[in-house]
Amino acid sequence: MISYEKFEDIVVNILKRDISSNHDQKKAILSKENEGLFIVAGPGSGKTTVIVLKILKYIFVDDVKPNEILATTFTKKAANELYSRILGWGDEIKNYLIDNAGDDFDLLMAINRIDFNQITLGTTDSIAQELLRVHKEPGTNQEEVIEEFVAKFAMVKILLKDNRYLDANLEGYLRSFTKKEKLKEASQMSEILLEMKNRMYYDQIDFEEFYNNVGEGSGARIALDCIREYEDELKSRNIIDFTMLESKFLDFLRNDKLDIFLDDLKIILIDEYQDTNLIQEEIYFTMAKSAIENGGSISVVGDDDQSLYRFRGATVDLFTNFKSRVREKLGIDVEEINLRTNYRSSKNIINHCNRFVELDGEYQNARVEDKPKIIAPELEKNNMPILGLFRNNPEMLSKDIAKLVGDLINKGETTLKVNRVIDDEYFKKLERCKTKGDLSQLRKESAQKARGKELITIKLDEEEGSASDMAVLTYSPQEMKFGTPTLNGHIRRQLRRLKPPIDVFNPRGRDLQEIKEVAIFCGLMLECIDPESKVQESDKQLPLLGKRNMQRWRYEAREYIKLNPMPHEPFNLNTFVIDWQRRNPRGYDSWPDRANLMELAYKLVTWLDFLQEDAEGVVYLEAITQSITQTGFFNKYSANIVFTSPEEERLSILEAIWNIFLPIATGDVSIEESLLETLPANRLNIMSIHQSKGLEFPLVIVDVGSKFKNNDVRTQSLRFPKMEPDYTIMEETIRKYSELGEGNRSEKDKSFDDLTRLYFVAFSRAEHILILVGLYNAIDGYAYKDKHKSIPNIALGWSRDEHQKGFKEIYLV
Repeated sequence: MISYEKFEDIVVNILKRDISSNHDQKKAILSKENEGLFIVAGPGSGKTTVIVLKILKYIFVDDVKPNEILATTFTKKAANELYSRILGWGDEIKNYLIDNAGDDFDLLMAINRIDFNQITLGTTDSIAQELLRVHKEPGTNQEEVIEEFVAKFAMVKILLKDNRYLDANLEGYLRSFTKKEKLKEASQMSEILLEMKNRMYYDQIDFEEFYNNVGEGSGARIALDCIREYEDELKSRNIIDFTMLESKFLDFLRNDKLDIFLDDLKIILIDEYQDTNLIQEEIYFTMAKSAIENGGSISVVGDDDQSLYRFRGATVDLFTNFKSRVREKLGIDVEEINLRTNYRSSKNIINHCNRFVELDGEYQNARVEDKPKIIAPELEKNNMPILGLFRNNPEMLSKDIAKLVGDLINKGETTLKVNRVIDDEYFKKLERCKTKGDLSQLRKESAQKARGKELITIKLDEEEGSASDMAVLTYSPQEMKFGTPTLNGHIRRQLRRLKPPIDVFNPRGRDLQEIKEVAIFCGLMLECIDPESKVQESDKQLPLLGKRNMQRWRYEAREYIKLNPMPHEPFNLNTFVIDWQRRNPRGYDSWPDRANLMELAYKLVTWLDFLQEDAEGVVYLEAITQSITQTGFFNKYSANIVFTSPEEERLSILEAIWNIFLPIATGDVSIEESLLETLPANRLNIMSIHQSKGLEFPLVIVDVGSKFKNNDVRTQSLRFPKMEPDYTIMEETIRKYSELGEGNRSEKDKSFDDLTRLYFVAFSRAEHILILVGLYNAIDGYAYKDKHKSIPNIALGWSRDEHQKGFKEIYLV
């Protein structure tokens, strides 16, 4: 349609994307349609820009039709961003070409025929769902895909059948995969069984081979029987979970059931490939065979240093070994391109990330071979030093973090005094510290280096700056642990005390069943459907924890009714609840034969502003309504209360209690990641590092040590995996039946790798300002019987040979 030179000119001058000066980006975009690429894209290196422009280049320069292109990424949010950019930039290019086509009628026709909506784009699962729907076999119905918490509930039902969860052999086998001494609850066993089932799918295990390799009557055999029954139960209800969806998709691809789609397929682009598992690789390679036969190619984009999902079955080796695997399985060679220039972060942050990811020699064996450093563009951003905010305890730490955040939001800026400078020399001397006096002297020296340093001023953008420009990243978003507030909980409390107070967005910080707003909502529903708890109290098998929480919910609901919330017309909340309890058909001739719980929920929300207007409340509401909808798949009454007879009413209420409210009350329903894809403005984001992947913020606060007061063996797995775990690793148990075989790295090494990648992701989210926070003991160590003790911690620059190499320079404020 047009030359590459013309395309590049439009991109640079119309789209204002300077790909001409970045050799690596240009090389990736310029490759031909039959040339596969292995793109190693460091943080902030413009990989989304490259993917989008590569797709548009295929269309406008190579005349590849949109329906011949497939692009996948890891999350719905990333897929939506990719789609939005393709449409936006694609339309800009189309409009420019139309405006400058003159009398070239053929070019105008070609441009107008381009329909970007024909590109197959989404997550692997969403693409699988759509293609299976479009190409479903005649006379069959499309299966519904259930969420994780519904799958867990389905497995619980399998375990409760004939009290199978009480079997000692099964309990012993499943317990071998955990740190727990006993597994008492069916819900705990359900999680392990589902992980086992998912692993078998991820690693493409031959079920029958595995089944025949375990003894009859053994815990492993019973576990596999449960998994088989679970699958049969889902299929009988025409539902599947996400791993079964991928398996069905692969089966359709392999057995010529998607040939209409494959016959047109030419270009495959896979983003976030470092988090791929074996079944997904099989899907991509099966499609790639057709694409290559059609004169096309497969290209993957990713970064092994940002692989965070091993616990979900991801195998980073599939990325690091991609070139050899694609040669072996597809018979093609792909070119490696490294996108090294980081356009996101300041030079100091980039240098910090480089040093951190390279300080451990053994970790280099787990990376892409000869991987280059990240580099900063010549046009350097504000180069703030790396800051450290360390205090004696979490309360003091949270208070100073809240003050910093409060000043930035309420005043637009904050000024910080440099108290100490810690650098290479400091960390070398710290390793040689023997006594409390040595440490005291070293601290004085680091304080002397801070003398004469100018005050550090941090400002938010004057026009657009807000709380959402900042994020607190933590190992876990929990705000309470064993009844005690974590740093996250302390921060929420301190920010509420400010004048004016500042809100936090951390829906995952508290267990759903403990949140007051959830308690009121669920309590109101229970009060409506089961007055005076008569049905609830009649079932003596309800778990004690669930009964206690549901009774607490009812109390919260009754107290809320006393507040008489708006609206009061045409009737108030108290009247509505009493009408339901009495089955009083206000405004109707008779009470209906059945009432849908979802309709009841949305009527009650009328009086619950905090579930409609509050950002966290909206997430809680979606989680509960999703629970009502999804659990209907296993309900006889499909989330309805039936009033055709007293017995039907009792049974339908009991079903709702067991299948909807009890899972929430016992902590089995959590906030799904899909509900967190939109971050609200004007709230401080507190999130796990996993949640932050793919995001970026002008200011990032990373918790690197608020939990660590001493070198406690119980916290080693969170900071420095020193020993092999004393429980069985399911990944290795399952993988030996896979083509992948047993890994060549120990679990201790892989756990160390995981933590290195985790904090690399955390540090690289920052654009201008990176602040490391924790307790002084975490960075300096502590005195024990006058001897100096250290707390090994990967996040603070320890290599796995137990040397604290630290960082080049951090200003403690």
